[in-house]
Amino acid sequence: MIIHANVFSYLIALAAAIILSLVLRLPLLPDKPMRHSWTISAVFPTAVLAVGFYAMVYELGYQGYIVALITGIITALFAKFILEKVVPVPESEESHE
Repeated sequence: MIIHANVFSYLIALAAAIILSLVLRLPLLPDKPMRHSWTISAVFPTAVLAVGFYAMVYELGYQGYIVALITGIITALFAKFILEKVVPVPESEESHE
């Protein structure tokens, strides 16, 4: 288990990702019902990816507040423009009928 003492860097990456994703006009929360929604939003998966990407970058030896800020920005841009190309939207059950 990886436990880091520098929580502020995680919060910076998280805040940067959420703020930039809202500026890029991603919704704050996914569509309802949330369990079956594939809407990319500011909270999920953007914020989760920001924390995960910063953890990977931290383990590679890059650390600090600027790295956390850049990671949050890159994650928000990734979620807005590239995520649906990497992980496509699943076909709904209604289209099979």
